[in-house]
Amino acid sequence: MRFEVGAAVVTGAASGIGRALSARLAREGARVVMTDVDGDGLARSARELTRDGADVSTFVADLVDEKAVEELAATAYERLGAVDVVCNNAGVVGPVGRPLWEVPLDEVRGVLDVNYWSHLYVARAFVPRLLAGGRPAHLVQTASMSAFVVGAGSAAYAASKHADLAVARSLRADLRGTPVRVSVLCPGRVDTPMTRGLVAPRDATGATTVGADEVARTVWDALGSDRFYLFTNADAPDRIDAQYEDVRHHLEAGSPPPDTPNQPSAEPG
Repeated sequence: MRFEVGAAVVTGAASGIGRALSARLAREGARVVMTDVDGDGLARSARELTRDGADVSTFVADLVDEKAVEELAATAYERLGAVDVVCNNAGVVGPVGRPLWEVPLDEVRGVLDVNYWSHLYVARAFVPRLLAGGRPAHLVQTASMSAFVVGAGSAAYAASKHADLAVARSLRADLRGTPVRVSVLCPGRVDTPMTRGLVAPRDATGATTVGADEVARTVWDALGSDRFYLFTNADAPDRIDAQYEDVRHHLEAGSPPPDTPNQPSAEPG
C-alpha cells in the first residue's frame, strides 16, 4: 500500500545509490535531507539536484560517530517536521581481492565501522522517532548480494553485509504490528563510483550490472509495502540458488556436489 512520502533522509548520498535514491525521492515530491562524510561531493550532488527542482538539503557527518548520527536525526526532524522514509545506505567496499590474513585489521575495522556500526547508529536514532510519529514510515537498510553470496578476498565486506542483513531481519521482527515497515536492499553489481573497476566483465562472469537509478526505482516501488528483500539484478535468483544448493547438498550428503566451485566470485555486490 503506497503511503505519502513527504520527507526522507538518505545516508551515503554524495554519489552512487544514495544520490540516486535522493533524486528519485525528490522527483516524487519528497523533501530530502542528504548526508555523507564527503562534504564536497555531497554539496555538488545537492546543487545538481536543486537545479532540477529538487527540495534537498545537506548535512555533512561521519556516521561512525554516534553523536553525529544523533545530531543528524535531530536536525532532520527540525528541518522536515516529520520523516517518512530513512534510507540507511552509507557504505564502503574496503579491501577486496586479498585473503583475510593479509588485510590489516584497521582496514577490516574501517569497513565494519561504516557498513555495520553506522547502520546500527542510524537505526537506533531514527526508529524511536519514527515510532513516536505514529504514522506509516519505512526504513530501508542497504545490504548487498554479498549478504548471501561470499567469495574469496571479500571477508570484511561480506561480514559487514551479513551483519546488516541480520540487523534488518531483527528490526523487521521488532517492528511487526507497528506502522514502521523495514526492507533490506540487496543490490548485486551496480555501476557506481564505489564499485567501478571492481566489477568483472559480463562475458567473464555471466553477472548482470544495473544502474543506480534502477536500484532507486526498486526501492521506490517497495515503499509502504511489506516487501522485505529488495533484489535489483536479474541474476539474483541464480546466484542465491547456487549458494543454497551448496548448503543443501552439505546437509543431505556431507560433501559438495561434483564440479561445484568452492569459491564464488570475490566481487562485491
